[in-house]
Amino acid sequence: MNHDDIPHDVLLPIKAVCEIMARSKASIYRDIQKGTFPKAQKQGGSSRWRRSLVMQVVDGTYQD
Repeated sequence: MNHDDIPHDVLLPIKAVCEIMARSKASIYRDIQKGTFPKAQKQGGSSRWRRSLVMQVVDGTYQD
C-alpha cells in the first residue's frame, strides 16, 4: 500500500500504523506506554491515529 496517497490528517487504524512503522501492534502499544508514540483516538470501539502524528514519529519530530 502506498501511504503517500493518504490525506495528511486522516485517522488510521492500527493495521495501517503497523505497515507505516514496519512494527507489530505490541511494539506500538509499548511505545504508547513509554510516551514515545501518540495515544490513539477512540472512534466507537476502535482506536485510530492521526496520520500527521504517525509521520512525526517517522520523521523523528514527535514530542508528547
